[in-house]
Amino acid sequence: MTRMMYVVTHDPKERLELVSSVFAQAVTSLSFGYETEIFLMDRALHTVAIGYIDGLKAESFAPLMELISMFKEMEGKLYVCAPFAKSHHIQKDNCMPGVNEFVDAGMLVVHAKDSVVFTY
Repeated sequence: MTRMMYVVTHDPKERLELVSSVFAQAVTSLSFGYETEIFLMDRALHTVAIGYIDGLKAESFAPLMELISMFKEMEGKLYVCAPFAKSHHIQKDNCMPGVNEFVDAGMLVVHAKDSVVFTY
């Protein structure tokens, strides 16, 4: 089965429409039966910080927290780039539930093989 991988680098407070569209696309991908992963890097790490996205809703999409909940309920995998998390002082204990793990770019390279990769 083809794996769909989304790599996100944007802060949801600065690019809400874009970050919301990624999670909406990922939910659609899961609904078609694809294994789907989202890899958060750089400023996108703030997406999973507890309370950071509370109340955020792009005009064209469901609230971001609802999109992330749907993604997790459908067994999507959510990864955080460990080196970026360290430099942004984000630790697993202050992240929302549902982050699969903190990983390095090696995982991204390994998982990108045999995957369709979208970067945002």
